[in-house]
Amino acid sequence: MRSLLTAVLFCLVCSLSKAQSPCDQIKYLDKLAMAPAELPIQDFKKFDYNEIPDSVKARIQSEIIKETSEAFFRGLRVKSVKYLDSVINEKLFSPVVIYDNENNPINFVYVIFYEMQFKGAIPFVFKLEIKQNGELLKKGQFEGVVNQKKKIINCAKALSIAAADKEAPIKKPGDIYLYYNQTYKTIVWQIMEADNTSGDSQHVTVINVFDGEILERNEFLKGMTNFDNE
Repeated sequence: MRSLLTAVLFCLVCSLSKAQSPCDQIKYLDKLAMAPAELPIQDFKKFDYNEIPDSVKARIQSEIIKETSEAFFRGLRVKSVKYLDSVINEKLFSPVVIYDNENNPINFVYVIFYEMQFKGAIPFVFKLEIKQNGELLKKGQFEGVVNQKKKIINCAKALSIAAADKEAPIKKPGDIYLYYNQTYKTIVWQIMEADNTSGDSQHVTVINVFDGEILERNEFLKGMTNFDNE
């Protein structure tokens, strides 16, 4: 009886430890605040992908395949969609002016977040900014994503790198993000320090997913990394 109870308690502890792993709660681009130079997607409205006209979906598919391949397109899954039109834009605190590839002003844009998988079954999310007719808003939106053959270091390895950093180790990780970083032109792990009761900022470490190099050590004001998708 005692052996059975011990086994049950052991299984319970194992289950709890797995549930509490930071790597079980990885966040992606759709949960990350946009840089000032990018479109304020946090202010866009949610949209149902199924409500996009079939002709537009077909154009989107054609555009993706033209820039990548049919195999790449088949590996994609729509995670979420947001949009901006002139009505929404007028209500923004700072309305934006959007231009397409030919520098023509645009008053409607879809932002579609696609999920794919890299080697090792590691999920990854990227976004496409698309005109109302299904044409890509800008070229080069697949930079760093398509034809990626290198193996990505996993979340556990990234955490060990952040913890072993001699300059600013993160021993207690909080939010973890995986996304394409426009500044460094590569995919990165971004590891936030767990929330603390003192101070108004959290330490962050940015790590190259391909070679484990620490690209940046910084601090963010609390509450500046998430945006509301409601």
